[in-house]
Amino acid sequence: MQQKNFVNRLDLTAPNDYDHVCTSCAYGKSHQKPMPGTSNIKYGKMELVVMDLTGPISVSTWDGYVYALVVVEVSCQYSIGRLLKSKEKAGGTVRNVIAMLERQSGLKVKRLQSDNGLEFINSIMNKFCQRNGIIHETTLPYLPQQNGIAERAIAIIFKMVRCMLYSASLSLRY
Repeated sequence: MQQKNFVNRLDLTAPNDYDHVCTSCAYGKSHQKPMPGTSNIKYGKMELVVMDLTGPISVSTWDGYVYALVVVEVSCQYSIGRLLKSKEKAGGTVRNVIAMLERQSGLKVKRLQSDNGLEFINSIMNKFCQRNGIIHETTLPYLPQQNGIAERAIAIIFKMVRCMLYSASLSLRY
């Protein structure tokens, strides 16, 4: 007896297949709150800033950006995203984002938290943190759960971007 296959051609090997958003998903995710609270720890302003780099993105932008850097100020859950063409630009971009946050808030960053990636463990970040008196904490290798705030921010931002692109009928390259 031959089994009937109810799902025809379900193949997720092409890069655009898993980036597709259906209409009901787009409407449901477009109203999602940006950062759901899961921790009871209260941080003061600029006490903790978390960051993560994701990529390479399956579909590069029309300018050739393939990495996304997300920096989150934890007390107010303010997220800043930057697109990068290479991982080597992450250190300088983080330095610029931190300087912008400090100018806008009038406070100094006390702690930075990142994963144990080489884009954050380098001489640029070490010199920047030492010069500004910032404690740089890293997670254990291959354990993204320890950097959950940044990971969750990346997931939510990408869902929102896909929904906006779908609603505007634009290509993923935008």
